[in-house]
Amino acid sequence: MQVTQSASGKMPDGKRITQLDGLRAIAVLMVFMSHAVRSQLLWSGVDLFFILSGFLITGVLLDLRSQNTWRTYIVAFYKRRAQRILPPYILFLIVTSVLFGWAWTHRWYLYFFLMNMPAFAPPVPYGHGVLWSLAVEEQFYLIWPILVYLLSERALAWLSGVLILAAPLLRWFATAYFTRHWLIYTALPFRMDLLAAGALIAMVWRHYPAAIFRWGIKGSWLAAIIVFALCMLSMHPWFQPGADTALVNVWLYELILVGYAAGFIWILSGRCVNFLRTRPMVYLGRISYSVYLIHLAALVFIRQFTRHSLASAAVALAVTLCYAALSWKWVEQPILQRHADAEDLHVPLPNQS
Repeated sequence: MQVTQSASGKMPDGKRITQLDGLRAIAVLMVFMSHAVRSQLLWSGVDLFFILSGFLITGVLLDLRSQNTWRTYIVAFYKRRAQRILPPYILFLIVTSVLFGWAWTHRWYLYFFLMNMPAFAPPVPYGHGVLWSLAVEEQFYLIWPILVYLLSERALAWLSGVLILAAPLLRWFATAYFTRHWLIYTALPFRMDLLAAGALIAMVWRHYPAAIFRWGIKGSWLAAIIVFALCMLSMHPWFQPGADTALVNVWLYELILVGYAAGFIWILSGRCVNFLRTRPMVYLGRISYSVYLIHLAALVFIRQFTRHSLASAAVALAVTLCYAALSWKWVEQPILQRHADAEDLHVPLPNQS
């Protein structure tokens, strides 16, 4: 069904799909602003990260599967992930230890990416609260490579569709049993629809790129309508995650999923997205992993010295960007240059057969 393709993050003409870097920049800015000014909807920037991750990782895995045996497939994948994720993560833990102390070392679940499990939510210290999403992705990495290797692409597409439908049903059912919305917001079973949506888009992109190129612009219209509706509805306390009702746990997250998936398809089509290809946006997307890791710690630290929210946000943003730029130059980029296949923006190329 699928011929062997490269996952080098380039189009058939050799050009990188840079608008996905720009999309990542938007996502990380949304997350930063949600913590800086406590907006009602910008927290959903992390949902964009999940869709993007499902898209990219599925493409990488399908490419690896077509070229390797099980052992080399799984070793190559986890080697890539370790090279990309662990160095900035370890640096982050060292820096936050210098700023806030070593109390986190007593929280063993931080060593095993279990920060989103019910037993440990949300007692994570200082800026470590953002690590729940990293835990979701790491748990996804444990399960999805096995399924990709064992299933045909058709079966994998059907499974993705089932997961997209199952997640809101699980959130609806679990609402009555969880006393805090945080558990539904952070646990993989309740967030798997975003990752599955990204995976499904990856498979459509591989086999039907012409449809995305042709119809993707319509995704911008649907995304705009849904985002507008979300902005209006989120002004009401009863339509915010903290309300923790079945209505919110199903429809708030579903509207975000549909809206962001439609927007993602539009951006993937490359039509009218030149603003995402500008150098500042592309660079911010490249360094977004460290931006995400450190931004909350920077906000917490700066707020110790000023209570002015806008001033603390501005200073924290400057500190965050400087830190991420240094991490990219001296930690992440050297590793990526030595191990070219560790780059985390591998894009599954469309089937050209």
